[in-house]
Amino acid sequence: MKMVKSLLLGSAAGLVAVAGAQAADLPVKAKPVEYVKICSLYGDGFWYVPGTETCLRIGYSVQADYFYNTLGNGHPHYDAAQGAQDRTVSPEAFRGRIDVGMDARSQTAFGTLRSVVVMRMDNADQGTVTPQNTRGYIQWAGFTFGHTKSYTDPVASWGGGADFKVLHQGQIHDDTGANGTNQIAYTWELGNGMVLVFGADERKVGSVANLSTANVFTVGTAPTTSRAGMIHPNPYVAWRGSQAWGSWSAAIMGVESSATYYTGNNAVLGLVGCPAGAQTGTTQCGHPNDKWGFAWLSGIEFKLPMIAPGDRIGMFFNYGQGSGQYTGGANVGSPGLFGGGGLVGSLGTVAIGVKSDAVYLNGGQLQLTTSWALGAAYEHYWAPGVSSTVYGGAATIEYNSNVINSRVFCGGGGASGTQRITVAANVVCDPGYRLWEYGIHTDWYPVPGFRLAMELGQIRIDSAFEGQLVALSAAQGARPTGVYTARDKAITHFSFRAQRGFGGVGE
Repeated sequence: MKMVKSLLLGSAAGLVAVAGAQAADLPVKAKPVEYVKICSLYGDGFWYVPGTETCLRIGYSVQADYFYNTLGNGHPHYDAAQGAQDRTVSPEAFRGRIDVGMDARSQTAFGTLRSVVVMRMDNADQGTVTPQNTRGYIQWAGFTFGHTKSYTDPVASWGGGADFKVLHQGQIHDDTGANGTNQIAYTWELGNGMVLVFGADERKVGSVANLSTANVFTVGTAPTTSRAGMIHPNPYVAWRGSQAWGSWSAAIMGVESSATYYTGNNAVLGLVGCPAGAQTGTTQCGHPNDKWGFAWLSGIEFKLPMIAPGDRIGMFFNYGQGSGQYTGGANVGSPGLFGGGGLVGSLGTVAIGVKSDAVYLNGGQLQLTTSWALGAAYEHYWAPGVSSTVYGGAATIEYNSNVINSRVFCGGGGASGTQRITVAANVVCDPGYRLWEYGIHTDWYPVPGFRLAMELGQIRIDSAFEGQLVALSAAQGARPTGVYTARDKAITHFSFRAQRGFGGVGE
């Protein structure tokens, strides 16, 4: 009996051992791996990159624009060949746009380390494809390095990348929100929603025109520039703040104008630019002294919840000398807008003006241009996700009395063939002008991140030559050379946009 019991116990033990060995050979069910871990440190949409402490957000924007009396980049038809308003002009334009962006952040001993990349692809103007890097920057320990929106951009401007986001390319304000700018900056947190920023942007400059040079000016374009090469960026100090009632900004920027070498002497005024026997336009000649100008950029916005949730009103004011690309509107061009119905003996009407940062004559010094711009916008919400914005303002380009009295834009004091505008001797030769911009756009967001919008606007040019007969010696489009009547003129433009954005890109 004992022998049987021992055999049974031994067999059971053997079976347990064999079963245990076989079980060890079987695959063990692994613990589920969390491939995407949400990162809540920086807001919605961030997740941890597997195996790292870096949080990443990926976004995109798809946009379709339909324009009338506007180029595919949103610039209204009031200058260059489009201002001719003849059969060479294409009033309509389409644009398709794709933005793809990434925002990566991680914590360091000196605060958050952030890097942002946004790549853009535009398809506009009969299939012209344009790739662009609109954002590519690093932020760390208060510093910003790279390509992004400038801290000098005033609050309450209305460009495509600005606060009130018009559909066309806004003309009179200073704004880098759409495309960005190269820069280096340090942000000092003052507390209570205020910051002080010290920085330098890649310079944004207009023409420095040598008016002693023949063929310097063509209607509808800036004068041929003789600006010297880039030596340094434009330094600035900006003060910005945000409170419960709204926000504000103010910035002062230094803008230097410098020219290349004189191309000869000025026999009319007796100015000596090159010594006898010198090769003109070379280092054997002198050049005007470099001259610093400035740009003051400011804006303020007030929230108006007492009218409707989301309502707001904003205003900006910019002023400067030698800084027309900032204070006269970065996108403003020298106007050349044509029409019919001129005085007897004229070929029609034209609104003209000349935009530049500075002008000079051979042997003379730089004469800086004065410019200013102001504007206001009001956004009202009819219902959640449905709003209308009205906007309006003006930008002015002004030349000093030295330039006006010398009549260099009308042939006085310049080389033979210099003039592109000819007026009677008793007419003041003032190439300055004022550009008005105003309109309304309505936005509807059926769901968050999806925008449908329409806009109707107008650009108006007030010319200093208003009511005078002017002879133009350069053609624009199919407009012939000859005598025209200078008139203040306006052009109306229309835009429609459908846009879908996600992850903070294009929204």
